Amino acid sequence: MLSRLGWYLKRLAVMTLMEVAWRLLGAFRLKVCEAAFRSGALGRGYAHDDPRGFGFCTDPESQLPSVPFSFDARSDQIKSWLIGDWPALGLDWSWTPENGAVWHRAPDTGREWPRLFFGKIAYRQGNPVGDARVVWEPSRLQQLVTLALIARVHESERERAVDLIVRQLQSWHEANPAACGIHYVSAMECGLRIIAVCFALDLIRPEIIDRPAVWRWAASIVHSHADLIGRRLSLHSSSGNHTIAECAGLIFAGVLFPEIRSAERWSAVGLKILCQEAARQILPDGGGIERATWYHLFVLDLLGLVERLLAFKGHAVPVELAAAVERGRACLAVLAQSSADLPVLGDADGGYALSPFLRLSFDAPPAQEEMRTFPDTGLTLFRPGSKSGLTLIVDHGPLGMSPSYGHGHADALSLFLYDESGAILIDPGTYTYTGDQRWRQYFRGTRAHNTVLVDGRDQARQETPFMWSRPCEAELVEAETLENGQVRLLACQTGYRDLGIVHWRGVLFSPEVLVVWDAMRGAGEHELELNWHLGADLDLISDNGLTRMSDGSESGVEPRTAGSTVLLDPGKMGTLRFAHPTKSGHREIRLLLSGGRIGVHRGDMDPIRGWCSMRYGRKTEITTVSLVHWGQAPHEFLSVFCLTGTDVAPGDIEMVVDWFRGRAA
Repeated sequence: MLSRLGWYLKRLAVMTLMEVAWRLLGAFRLKVCEAAFRSGALGRGYAHDDPRGFGFCTDPESQLPSVPFSFDARSDQIKSWLIGDWPALGLDWSWTPENGAVWHRAPDTGREWPRLFFGKIAYRQGNPVGDARVVWEPSRLQQLVTLALIARVHESERERAVDLIVRQLQSWHEANPAACGIHYVSAMECGLRIIAVCFALDLIRPEIIDRPAVWRWAASIVHSHADLIGRRLSLHSSSGNHTIAECAGLIFAGVLFPEIRSAERWSAVGLKILCQEAARQILPDGGGIERATWYHLFVLDLLGLVERLLAFKGHAVPVELAAAVERGRACLAVLAQSSADLPVLGDADGGYALSPFLRLSFDAPPAQEEMRTFPDTGLTLFRPGSKSGLTLIVDHGPLGMSPSYGHGHADALSLFLYDESGAILIDPGTYTYTGDQRWRQYFRGTRAHNTVLVDGRDQARQETPFMWSRPCEAELVEAETLENGQVRLLACQTGYRDLGIVHWRGVLFSPEVLVVWDAMRGAGEHELELNWHLGADLDLISDNGLTRMSDGSESGVEPRTAGSTVLLDPGKMGTLRFAHPTKSGHREIRLLLSGGRIGVHRGDMDPIRGWCSMRYGRKTEITTVSLVHWGQAPHEFLSVFCLTGTDVAPGDIEMVVDWFRGRAA
């Protein structure tokens, strides 16, 4: 009870008086909804929707626009989906005809979410059942879209796929009466479900047009969900990707089911808010306001689906919507060519707007610029030479979207380095939202990113699983391409200003070398900790010139020993060698470090270090190299990544460092 009160007090701290009034109205609406639920009036209102009165349910012609799918599933995946298997993010989940309870069973704990009025369900962190985001995944019903694609692409499996769609839709509808259970807690989930059900049925329309029961279930889901969304829109300090999904669901419901009395209001309200949020959430440089690249793609896909629907149905596409989609896609074209190679920064839950096979937001030609800065998003991307295949991203942006910064990570000045074979320096991921608090705090905290931690503190303060306070600020001072083809960047961040510390980071990058200079300017005694999180495929080969500290034994660091610690003589550089597999063999990387005590960590628990989560809900061990100094500020760290095995002359490094020192003075 006290923890819940604390959460409400922290949320209240970021609300305006207008939002407080709006939330009080929302609480009243929730009570009215609960009374209707308890009396049975709510369920009766949707049980008798007659599909014969809806053009979407009776017209033999397609009612939705064609959208680009790339259905490249393997035969073993198709076989698995056709028996009811569908991954609940990083966990196993399977539907069987006799088990409607599966929709309520938590894949992460095996417990069941209670079947009562959704407003009474405790689902936030610390609840007794599990991570709500995991149980929501299969109930988005996006697997029905995948089954519909199987039916379209594989004629031999069409009948089986269609039958499974029908049975799963019926099962979900019967197991989830309106407003009952965990799947009505999030209005966003309702919006996504509307879109998925409509697309899935439209894709198999010829096979089910004469099956009125199917259309009755669909109409009931659309009607009940849109009504609920209309009462519970995520606005004010809660605005974000949830708002986009909710408005998209309202627009789909209103446009496709105009015969429903509330349809015109759904469309009008949804489109008005969507346009406002599209203009706000897609920044002038095309990046996403939440500073979470996965959610940026998620939002752009939803905006693109609405844009196509409006055009297909003969409605005017608002200028704000079209412009947001255009600039967002241009940004994505620089970052990646598909969702599979999108660098993931900030929170990511692995969810999709409609389907993992949707290719709507990557229709712009790929941009291969050598250097590109997104000043509003706070990212600079380097690709020094097409032959190297290397890409470096420097994060010098804000924490996230104010006032809560919910999906941002405390990763100011972090680096991400990868080539065509995979990651060399990674962002370790997200892992969980409302699961174990320690892991949520770690994966969104500063220690989990390739930057510097001061006195064991994050660059901002974690208040709740989706709230930060005391946000850090970062600034790009300079970024340029040099005559020899190298690129150079200098930035700083003030997340530790209350400790009297300003962090400066200088970067020099070429296909041969990455030099990173970290200067902690300020005064006083501090523990300074620099972490480098290596890609999961990198293996430690050797530790030339380093001496073990843990027990005074012989020199050498075992590559898979958790918490190995080595001592570096003052004024010297220690060397670690790694092997990074590539398509043509392997890339040997030498990491030269100076400025502190070197640690090699893998699967550490106290403190947590040496972990990554490449898929939501699953974590694996990786190698993390740390450089720790305890003493007086100012202090400097130096990290040199030799990317081709070629030595770098000490004099050249000193010239680079002198330039950074001069510019940061």
